[in-house]
Amino acid sequence: MSLSKNYVELYNNYINEIDEIKKSLKIFKTKKKNALKKGIFAPDEEVKILEKQMMGIKTDGIKKEDTKKVDEEYIESKKEEIIKNENLADVLSILEETEEEKKKDAIDNDMVQVYKFSNGDMYIGRLLDGKMTGIGSYIFAPGEDDEDAKINTEYIGQFSNGVREGKGTFTFSNGNEYIGGFNTNKSNGIGQMKYANGDEYLGNWIDGKKDGLGIYTWDDGYIYIGEFKDSNMDGTGSCFNSKGELVYDGEWKKGLIHGMGRYIWGKNKWYEGEFQQGQKHGLGVFYLNGEPLYNGTWKFDKPSIFDKSFDDIFAEF
Repeated sequence: MSLSKNYVELYNNYINEIDEIKKSLKIFKTKKKNALKKGIFAPDEEVKILEKQMMGIKTDGIKKEDTKKVDEEYIESKKEEIIKNENLADVLSILEETEEEKKKDAIDNDMVQVYKFSNGDMYIGRLLDGKMTGIGSYIFAPGEDDEDAKINTEYIGQFSNGVREGKGTFTFSNGNEYIGGFNTNKSNGIGQMKYANGDEYLGNWIDGKKDGLGIYTWDDGYIYIGEFKDSNMDGTGSCFNSKGELVYDGEWKKGLIHGMGRYIWGKNKWYEGEFQQGQKHGLGVFYLNGEPLYNGTWKFDKPSIFDKSFDDIFAEF
């Protein structure tokens, strides 16, 4: 079985979809940069209303006159943040602009504004009927476990009614990055996860888990192509080494070789038969130089009548 026949077409189909997602986010990233650089902060009253909605607090009863009040504490905190950042120091005056000037800046930036919440989270994007809508960025404040992380946990992509819905990217504080589809805040559809350790998964996701047909590539170059369930290799799949040579082809369960399959050591050595939890167990045939050397029952990786390992058998030939 050749890697090229099973891998290239599937990989290209998936990666083309990932590339389209990246392209669709380019324009927004420019607007996000402008919003941060120019200090296009959303009115404090809008931030408060949005935050309450996200917390499940009804906002219908807020008085109109209350939404016009300026929160001096909020303004001062923004000034302090900008002063600490040399790249934003030249836009300190933006906070002193009139409402009309601020509105013009937002319009010029296609209404992409910065919304910073009391818990430290930040949303950069647009609102529709008071909810995050369209392409936006949501940056999560560091938690206790990732306060020293050098990378912000951030989602950039499509929102609908305040939830992640559509296509986007999600960067984790540990360096992992997901690019693909989302549904109700979870990865769904075709997506690519690049792990900080160099591994990569490209394929189908259901509710935040690898599920369906996918490709997993380890940092050492080994590749699995096949079915996944609950984020484990599960179903039918093939494993290839870094040279593209088939190592195993058959059934898997919960991440382990399990069921019927063929394990190959080289052109002249292979096993065909039953596996159980990663070991040759059940009925199987061991081939050497194309000829069946042993055909019978296996227990825990050993021929049951010989009670020998494969290394012991190889040493006799």
